[in-house]
Amino acid sequence: MKVEVIDIPIRHNGQLFQKGESFSVTEKELARLEKHVTVLEADEIVPVPVPEMKLPELKDYAKKHGIDLGEATKREEVLAVILKAGGSDGGAS
Repeated sequence: MKVEVIDIPIRHNGQLFQKGESFSVTEKELARLEKHVTVLEADEIVPVPVPEMKLPELKDYAKKHGIDLGEATKREEVLAVILKAGGSDGGAS
């Protein structure tokens, strides 16, 4: 993604970038720099289809969409509850 320096100079990959200058960073690098840059162009995030989500993603999806998982704890059980509730939009929106 492309970012722009908003205050202090930033050294990135051996180069010094001054206020107003822009450069590209990965999402991991952004976490380190986020207090000093603003995002100009974000990378497109492709959502994971619900049936392909891992257990933590499914639990997060259920929480974000207000789906009560009841006693479901295993991936297959959680997925079944989400799909029964209509959570098959194909993404983690």
